[in-house]
Formats: sequence, structure tokens, C-alpha cells
Amino acid sequence: MIKRLNKKIVLGVFALFSVIACITVSSFIPFTFDPEKIKTTKFITNEILICAITIISMISTIFIGQASNAQNERSRLAKARSEFFVSVAKIVNISKFFQWVKLVLQPSDIKAMYERKMREFGIEDDSVLKLEVSEIKQLINKAGAFNGKYYRGLSEAQVKVLVNIKEGKYKVTLVDPVYYITVKTISGNKTITEKSSSESKKKAAFLSYSIASKLIMTILIGMIFASLAREIISEQDVYESLMNFGSRMFSLVSSAFMGYIVGCQINDIDAEYIEMRTIVHKQFLQDETFVEKTNEELAKEEFEKENPIQIEEINNGSEQTQIEQNNTV
Repeated sequence: MIKRLNKKIVLGVFALFSVIACITVSSFIPFTFDPEKIKTTKFITNEILICAITIISMISTIFIGQASNAQNERSRLAKARSEFFVSVAKIVNISKFFQWVKLVLQPSDIKAMYERKMREFGIEDDSVLKLEVSEIKQLINKAGAFNGKYYRGLSEAQVKVLVNIKEGKYKVTLVDPVYYITVKTISGNKTITEKSSSESKKKAAFLSYSIASKLIMTILIGMIFASLAREIISEQDVYESLMNFGSRMFSLVSSAFMGYIVGCQINDIDAEYIEMRTIVHKQFLQDETFVEKTNEELAKEEFEKENPIQIEEINNGSEQTQIEQNNTV
């Protein structure tokens, strides 16, 4: 029956019982707060022990929470994974999807980011971005007209935002299109052959990390408990021992509860990014207007962008040739 219960509820109940135990002991025993005890070795020792218990308990339950949540078919991560696999299977033409990401999705997101920045400063006319930087600066506190269009005056702060946009100071880190069809938490973008070739390296790295982490943890715990070693004091108050036990158990259970929550939240963050990939898949599949370009068309666009002067000379030469042919006719 207990196995079927939600682990969060079980840990939460234990945490509440620990609090109740502390309340019970502290209510029937006349404890008083003495600031002088904070400076004592006994107080520092007890706090070190509580910190060690809290850290170990939280780290342990973070891993438990992650693993348990990932195996739960009803968890957000499991649902996101399932939807991702179904969605990515519908993308038949991968090269077209990559082009769509570069030519449609990313430019659209960049434009949306610029528009959001402009709205934050009360700039309503998006066409002002078509102006040159020198022309935008002329609009400070006065209206202007450029290329047959009128523009309202802008404040210095608004002009600064527009200039920063024009000069590329608001940068967006673009991810590779492969990001949207692979998920590191599920499977990398390497082939089976590539993964197989690195088997020995992965084993060696994992073994080294595992041994090192366990040694460090063991040494740290040993040092902590070695520093806590002291002679048994026969006259130690029984109620004080009970209070120490209650506070340490509370630290253990409450940190375990929080660790489990953190582990689940980490999976929720992974799920959120997987869901965003799925949204991109749906946007691509719903875009019926996008037409894939050939490599030659892409090369031509890149060449024209990098050599505008040379293209203009070619176009002028073609126009002059056409005029001469018409005159000859």
C-alpha cells in the first residue's frame, strides 16, 4: 500500500511528524535561548553534524527523485518524451526542416525579440528600424520625414534602444537546427558506430568519476565524524539528547523531502525544453507556404549578400546590354 503512495506525500508526512516531535519536546521542557551557547564547541559541533546530515540527505534524494520521476509514465518528462518521438517521426524531410529553422523560425524569433524591446520603451512604429542609424538619431525630440514617410519624435532612451538594435548589441544565441530533433537526455546526435567506438573511454571516465566521488564523500564524512569524537559525558541531560535527536531527524527528513522535490523539478525543466522542441516541430509541419531551396539558390543568396557591389555592376551591365539590343532592333 505504501509503495503505491506518492513519495512526496510520504516524505511530507514524515517531515510534519518530525516537526510535531520537536514541538512536543520543546513544549513540555523549559528550553531557553542562550546566545552564549552559540560560541561553544558543543553548539558548533551539533551544527556541523546537522549540516552534514542535510547535505547528504538532500543529494541522495535528488537522485532518487530524478530516477523515480523519470520512470513514472504520468510524469511531465515521460509525456514530453513520448510526444517528442511522435512529433519528430513526422518530419520526413530533415534538410527542409533545417532550412525552415534558419530561414523562418530564427528570423521570426529575433524580430519578436526586437519588437518586445521596442514595446518596453513605448515604440509603436516598427518601420523605424528600416532607417539608418544617422536618420534615427535625427528623431530625438522631433518628428522627421525620410524616403517619403513621416516619423514621430523619439526620446533619447527610445533612440538608444533602436541604435542598439541596429548595431546588433541585443544578440540572440542561435542553436544548431540539430538541437530540435535530438535530446541529450534521451539520445545524443552521434551514430551507433560513433558511440561504440568510445565505449572504453566512457567506461574509464565513469569508473574514475565514480571512485573519486565516493572516496571524497567517504573521506569528508569520516573527517566530520572524527572531529565530533569526544568523551561520553554521563551527566548529559536526557532531554537535551532527545532534542538533538529530534532536530537531526527533522533535518534529515525535511532535506530529503526538499531533495526529492528538487529532483522532480530538474526533470520538469528537461521536460519543458523537450516540449519546446515539439512545438517547433508542429510549427514546421503546419507551415505549408515554406518551399525548400536548392543548394545553388542558397549559394547565390549568400554570394549576393557578401558581394553587393559586384552584383550591382552585373545587373547594370545586363540592363545596358538589353538597351543596346533594343536599340539595334
